[in-house]
Amino acid sequence: MKQAFAIGYDTNALLDHAKVLAAQFNFIINNDALPRLQVTAEKLVLLSENFSPLHVDFTPQTLQRRRDEGKKQGLVRACKPGKGLRILDATAGWGRDAAVLASFGADVLMLERQPMMAALLSDALAHADNRLQLSLRHIDAHSYLQDLPPDEYPDVIYIDPMHPLRQKSALVKKDMQVLQNLFGADNDAQALIELAKMRVRQRVVVKWPQRLPALIPPGFSLDGKTVRFDVYQA
Repeated sequence: MKQAFAIGYDTNALLDHAKVLAAQFNFIINNDALPRLQVTAEKLVLLSENFSPLHVDFTPQTLQRRRDEGKKQGLVRACKPGKGLRILDATAGWGRDAAVLASFGADVLMLERQPMMAALLSDALAHADNRLQLSLRHIDAHSYLQDLPPDEYPDVIYIDPMHPLRQKSALVKKDMQVLQNLFGADNDAQALIELAKMRVRQRVVVKWPQRLPALIPPGFSLDGKTVRFDVYQA
C-alpha cells in the first residue's frame, strides 16, 4: 500500500485546518515527518530536508514578472493564450506556467495527480487574484482525458513532464529538485502525449529539456536556452 504523505501545523489553532486537508487528500498528521506539508497562519508550505520552505505563489507581483516577458517567451508563443481559449495543463506542478497562460486571458484548468502538490495549488488558488480564469482538479491526467467527452475537449493541452534528473543537479531549480526527489520522473509521459493528441481541438504543447530528444517527433519546436516547446497540431 502506498504510504500517505504527512501534514503538520504551526499552532493548535491550526489543527482543525490540518485535519480537513488530511481527510481531503489522505494525509497523515505528523509534526515531525519530513517531507511534510505545514499549515501556517499565512499559507500552506512544503517542508523537506535540505531545502527552505516552498509554496505555490499566484500573487499578482510574482505573475507580473513572468508576464512582463511578453508574448515573445516560448510558452506564450507555443500556446497562444487569449480570451476564450481553453487550455488544459495536464501536469500542473508548481502552477507557474498555468498562471502565466491565465494572465493572458485564457481559461486554464490545472490537473495534478500528486496530493501534496494538489493541496499546495488549492491553497494558492484560495489566495489568488480572482480575475484569473484558473481552476484545479486533483486527478491523474490519463484518467481525466480517457473519460473526457468530445464536446469538452480543450483547445490546447499543455504538458510539462518531470524529466530524468540532470547529472549536475545544481542546474535544476530547488523547487524542481524537491519534486524530482519526491516523485521521480514521469515515465508515462509518452503515453500521456499520445492520448492528449486524440483529446484536443487545436494542439498539444510539450515543454522538454533542450538537451533531450523529443518523446514523440513533433510537428515543430520552439527552442529556448535550456528548454524547448514541442508542438503537435490536431
